[in-house]
Formats: sequence, C-alpha cells, structure tokens
Amino acid sequence: MGTAIAELLSGLFNVWKEMLSVIFAFIPKAISFVLWIIVGIIVLPCVFIAGNIFPLWSDWGEGF
Repeated sequence: MGTAIAELLSGLFNVWKEMLSVIFAFIPKAISFVLWIIVGIIVLPCVFIAGNIFPLWSDWGEGF
C-alpha cells in the first residue's frame, strides 16, 4: 500500500513539475506581449499628434 501512495505522489509531483515548467516558459512571452501593448498605447497617439496636429500648429503660427 505504501508503494502505491509513493508512486502516486511521485507521478503527481512530475505532473506539477511539468506544468510549472510550461507556465514559467510562458510568463516572459506574456510580459513581453503586455509591454508591447503598453508601448503601442503610448506611442501611437504621439505619432498621430506629431503627424496630424503639429503641422496645423505650424500653419496657425504663420499668421502671427
């Protein structure tokens, strides 16, 4: 009976170890993806403002 429990616990430990290795391999990729999303949220509006609104400011300033 004791060996059956030991084999069961050993099998469960191996399954958890494999699950953790998959999770820890995925975490850096998920962090990188989230950081790219944050950069896109910050940079894309800045590019829009620089490309569309700033030339209008230059045109408005010529009249002064």
